[in-house]
Amino acid sequence: MGSATYHDVVSFALDPQEEYEPDLPLFIDAQDPAQSLNREQFSLLVRTLIAGFHAQGLAEGDCVLLHTGNHLLYTALFLAVIGAGGVYMGSNPHSSADELTHLIQLTHPRLIITEESGLATVQDVARQTSIPGNHILLCDDPAQTTAVRYAQTHTLLPPPPPPPPTTPQHLTTLLTHAPTPNQLPALTPEAAASKPAALFSTSGTTGLPKAAILTHANILAQHAALTAHRRPDGTANQRVRRLIPLPIFHLFSALFTHLFPLRHGHPVYLPREAFTVPRLLGWVHRHQIQEVYLVPTMVHLLLAAAAAAPDEVGVRAQLASVTYVGVAGAPIDAASMRRLRGLLHPRHASCGQIWGMTECGVVFWRGRDAGGVGGVVPGETREIVADAHQPGRLFVRGPGVFAGYLGRRGREGVDPLGWFDTGDVAYCNAAGEYFVVGRTKELIKVRGYQVSPAEIEAVLRKHPLIRDVAVLGVALDPATATEAPRAYVVRADGARLAAAEVYAFALQRLARYKAIEGGVFFVETIPRTVSGKIQRAKLAGMNQKREALAGLLGMPRLRIRMRLKAVVVMGLKERLGVVLRGLV
Repeated sequence: MGSATYHDVVSFALDPQEEYEPDLPLFIDAQDPAQSLNREQFSLLVRTLIAGFHAQGLAEGDCVLLHTGNHLLYTALFLAVIGAGGVYMGSNPHSSADELTHLIQLTHPRLIITEESGLATVQDVARQTSIPGNHILLCDDPAQTTAVRYAQTHTLLPPPPPPPPTTPQHLTTLLTHAPTPNQLPALTPEAAASKPAALFSTSGTTGLPKAAILTHANILAQHAALTAHRRPDGTANQRVRRLIPLPIFHLFSALFTHLFPLRHGHPVYLPREAFTVPRLLGWVHRHQIQEVYLVPTMVHLLLAAAAAAPDEVGVRAQLASVTYVGVAGAPIDAASMRRLRGLLHPRHASCGQIWGMTECGVVFWRGRDAGGVGGVVPGETREIVADAHQPGRLFVRGPGVFAGYLGRRGREGVDPLGWFDTGDVAYCNAAGEYFVVGRTKELIKVRGYQVSPAEIEAVLRKHPLIRDVAVLGVALDPATATEAPRAYVVRADGARLAAAEVYAFALQRLARYKAIEGGVFFVETIPRTVSGKIQRAKLAGMNQKREALAGLLGMPRLRIRMRLKAVVVMGLKERLGVVLRGLV
């Protein structure tokens, strides 16, 4: 039991580190818990899928694109791709055709596995990128049911007739070949450190997403850092039931999904349905979930639902089994974290922010302070370029740091000594708690001060009539590079809120130089990734369009007055949202 030393991800995953019941369900469908896989069933399924991938012609180093949401077979496919010598890549099944085209041109996948909702887009893009139709495999609900039945009965499926070159295959085609032996080819430590196992897409908040390469050694190091870390009360990690409502194609979710169940006997519940607060509460209560991981957007929805509920005690009762909530993916304010803590059990539960990146995994977690991200996980080192306890640029080094970006030379962002430039600004207080201030590229330069958009966003989010907000810097004087904060605001449903009210609300709670002098603009939505991060590139595009619309104001003063009156008459003044002082 965990006595051997493995350097490849698949052998490591299938070798339990701790004793647990062999028939314990480990991977469980959150909607239909009768659909589940224990260790033996899961191992058989992985080895059969490996044989199926080999039969499909998957060669060493070939990429397989898993273009699906969460489902019971996801981890089995992840490990089978790697076990067959391939390289895994995950993607959002709701991606646009342009986004999927970019990803396919970047990774050149040999096979694409998709669900029904993404099939039409995948077929269109495959035709445009010269991928044969029979290199697409459909993973639908019947595929999951059939795979679970196979794993439970050990009965191979009969091989289907060869499909036409233009026709997608069903995923169950992979279950028609005898499973590979239990023992997979061993990797040396040197090979594990250089052999790619998986590609994970970066958030793409400031441009097109990149594909970060994680080697076998990277993935094992990132897992080891999490298992070695201890809870705030000093006790070791206990066996827990986890719920993963976040997309597994993101590294953060993958870290808690793929290896913990098999290595440590931690059951993981995987919802196929999209997140809603009632569903979350139902899953947690029904399965007595102990740990759940959320992004800030989910937390805000949960808090809003609790505040709107006739009795907040009912929400607390549904969360009574939860011992830990980890929040990651984007910044969240301390006030929201304190409110989240108030929904959990007063004695045996905690919540905390987690900080990490696709390029380096989790670096900080298990914090005590509502505004902090905790301490450094074992195995990673960090450096902040600043005086003690002062904000500075954050660098990370360790075995979990990625091997580079696909299609780019060298390890971009990593210096010769192995330090990865995160692009974040952070500081550490006297108690050893780390706080992330913001992104260096996003900091707004106001008359010599560095202003964090996240700080202003956190303040504005406290306004009861604001549902969502994003702040960026706009140039006031290009000659001096002076900027000012500008806020894009989504009103709460049915709310009447003026730009001047938003401006005043922030001014009362922030230093004068952080005032929203760049204006307040109302929009219907803020562009965000599925992990909740603001898509700054799209936000900048929105801002450019608004600037073009506002170009009619760039005229002599008399004509400005005339134009502004026209704006008011047309009812556009409030929609533009700009604070226009002394002009109308």
